[in-house]
Amino acid sequence: MPGAGKTTVLAALADVGRTVLPEYTTPAGHLLDHDRHPHHDDEDSHLANWLRKADHLRGHPGPVWVDRDWLTALAWAASTGGLTRRADWVHRHLATGRLTPPRRWIILDLPPHLSLQRRAERLHPGHPWSDPTVLERLRAFYLDPPTHLAAAHPGLAELVAAVPRQRVDATASTDQLADAVGAR
Repeated sequence: MPGAGKTTVLAALADVGRTVLPEYTTPAGHLLDHDRHPHHDDEDSHLANWLRKADHLRGHPGPVWVDRDWLTALAWAASTGGLTRRADWVHRHLATGRLTPPRRWIILDLPPHLSLQRRAERLHPGHPWSDPTVLERLRAFYLDPPTHLAAAHPGLAELVAAVPRQRVDATASTDQLADAVGAR
């Protein structure tokens, strides 16, 4: 969830020597500054980012902690519309090996009102994740992706269900979050 502490936890992971792949990357795999992220309506740039991140992961020998992956692309579509189309895209790229399933997903769960509160200074009018109703749909998807994908793409729902998910209560302190995801 937005505002759940992903950046903080990933910084803690990087501080203890874990390999971290940021939310948006340059073609070389480096962090793309937040002010250079694509606009939320620029679907092509977002989808290209997921493929670029998958390319960086391919062949990496050890665990890599990823700030959002293609599950986020599905969550976005589930919360704003177009889940079937996005699920088809993900399934097609999984089938060709351009995307790969992770060993597990860690879901930092945060109620929408806290997401809005934590991000109050960074909210952008018109951005879907500034709307509590959209955040409710986002949270519902993250808590049970296979159920939400079942109608949109049953085959993808099965693939997603096979990946273990770990729900972490993101209302916890930063130290508790770090402990929960193995950052220390």
